[in-house]
Amino acid sequence: MIRNIINFFVENLLIFQVVSLFISLFFLSFIIYFIAKLNIIGDKIEYYFDILGAKNISKRRTLKAWKQIQKRLKAGEANQLKLAILECDRILHEILKMAGYQGRNLDEIFEQITEAQISNIKEIRQVHKLRHRIANEPDFILNQNEAIMAVEIYKKTFQELGLID
Repeated sequence: MIRNIINFFVENLLIFQVVSLFISLFFLSFIIYFIAKLNIIGDKIEYYFDILGAKNISKRRTLKAWKQIQKRLKAGEANQLKLAILECDRILHEILKMAGYQGRNLDEIFEQITEAQISNIKEIRQVHKLRHRIANEPDFILNQNEAIMAVEIYKKTFQELGLID
């Protein structure tokens, strides 16, 4: 009797392994889903980043990029002015994603933001449209005054978010 049971398991070992693999993957996916949904790990990671001072890394990166944007504005060349606006928009996108806003692009993220969160969100939407024109219209002409105004709008937002002084 016992020999028959042992033979049955030996003959069907591969089937048992495959079934147990699928069951394990099923439960593992549920564990990962609930960990992500409950944000158990995210809070702890954020806590340790605060302790280690890693939160200032994004601020340092933003300050470095901001200096580059200022250089581009001072250069005054058409391509440099366009790049300054594109970089401002990219930085804002990165910062908002790091802040937890979800969306494939900035337009989707802007739909989630109110004036209570960013006071000049309407102006940001306008300069984001300008950014779209720069990116999608190769013959778009941008003068220095428009570029300076757009960068000032981004600057106000970055100051509001505590990224630059």
